Formats: sequence, structure tokens, C-alpha cells
Amino acid sequence: MKYVLSFLVMFASTWASASSFMPENTLHLYPPETESSMTEEEFSKIIDDIMAVYVPEAKKFGYNLIVDKLWENNTVNAYASEYGTTWKVAMFGGLARRPEVTADGFALVVCHELGHHMGGYPAYPGEWASSEGNSDYWATQACARRVWGNSASKQLNEEAVDSVDHFAKAKYDQAWSLQGDRSLCYRIANASHGLAKLLGGGTTPEFNTPDTTVVRSTYFKHPNGQCRLDTYFAGGLCLTKHRNNFIPGRWNPNGQDGVLAQNESLGNSCGNRPKCWFKAL
Repeated sequence: MKYVLSFLVMFASTWASASSFMPENTLHLYPPETESSMTEEEFSKIIDDIMAVYVPEAKKFGYNLIVDKLWENNTVNAYASEYGTTWKVAMFGGLARRPEVTADGFALVVCHELGHHMGGYPAYPGEWASSEGNSDYWATQACARRVWGNSASKQLNEEAVDSVDHFAKAKYDQAWSLQGDRSLCYRIANASHGLAKLLGGGTTPEFNTPDTTVVRSTYFKHPNGQCRLDTYFAGGLCLTKHRNNFIPGRWNPNGQDGVLAQNESLGNSCGNRPKCWFKAL
């Protein structure tokens, strides 16, 4: 059995192998001077609200989706695993308490982990897990839009205009015609920018400074912080409505990292995945 670690360090486990979300580090040994104001109750509610949407979806695919809430654990981490017909997500308090990680940023991490299960193409070659870049893309294009696209989220979405990056706002306003869609994207942008501060490794990626790298083939592992912010941003700019009852390439007999899997994904996302990690076949 294999699992995909997402955020920063490996979690000690008896499972056979792991792929870290970022290079291993010791952030948990050097806590920041200040922590976020997130409480255990908020930590739990964010997870529960997202799981309430996706546990039924997992059942439709024949999987049991479960979550470990590891609030007391200071590891700056989150991971997804699959074994048999079980999909698992584990979230750590150490990540939630980082000052760069807002409540909405933490929600995007939960979405990212679910993206390993549900994002599909492009996936790690020969593996079950959607790639890191695609899990980021799915987090904003599919998950956040679905979780925050309801009437209960309307006020928080609208409040995001007060703090959204001006460059990001202009791009979202150009892409989306309805103010409700725009407001949702502002919220996604704010959450993404907070995570980018953590992922930047000492630098702060910005919406108006995209990574200009062009890969020769899809990079399945962990893009740099700027590339990841670009990916979150691109997911929010995608106007294609994600089909929630479909995982592109997941059960394709030729695998979910090949041309046929790519073809399956064409109607479920946009062709705007950043070139700093994605290369079409």
C-alpha cells in the first residue's frame, strides 16, 4: 500500500512507501513565534463540512472515505492514502496552527488531499494518486467551488472582496460574469495566497509574478511555491463545470496518466494548467 504525504514531512507509518508533498523538513521542531487563531473546534468543523460533501461521492465510486483528525500532532503535514476500497485523509494540527494557513487555506489543503483520490488525470505514473499539481488544480476548480458555492457561504464569499489581491480580482472579474462566481473566486484567491506564503520557502509568491518555467513533460511531484499558486489561480479561472460523478482516467485500462486518460479529462477541466508542471501529451 502506498500513500501520498501532502505538506512538508513524512508521517511515520507502517505503510510501504510515501511521496512527500514538499521536500522533508523540520518545521514542526521550530514553531513560529505566533500561531493562527484556529481552534480545535474550527479545525474539526472545516474537515467535517468538506467530508459531508465528499463521503457520499466516494460511496458512489465504491469507496469508503475516512479521515483522521490529528489536532494534537504538531507535524506540519496532511496526507491521503488508499488501501482496498478505503480512501483515507489525515490532517494535522501542526499545519492548521501555522500563521500562514488561514481557515480557508486549511480547507484548500483538505481539498488537495481529496484531489489525490478524485482528481484523476494526470496521476503519478502507474499509481492511484492524482499528481500534486493536479490535486492543487482540483482543489480550486472543483472542491472549493463546490464547498463554498452554496447560499450558506455567500456572506464569507462577498467579504473576500475586501482583501483580495487586485491583480487576481481583475482576472477573475474578466473571466466570470456573475458577481456570485467572482466573489467565490476572491475567497479562493485569499486562501491560496496564504498557503503560498508557507509553500514559498521564505519567499511570498504573487499572482502577478507567474513561474515562467516550461516543462518538457508533466512533473508529477511537487512544484515550487509560485507554480503552485499559479495552479490554484488557474483552477479558479476555469469556467468548465467539474462533473462530480467522474474521475478522468481513474479506471481507464491504459492507466490514468496516458493519452486516453487525458482525453477523458478534456470535458472536465480547462486547458489552462500551468506549464511550470503540466505538459499535454
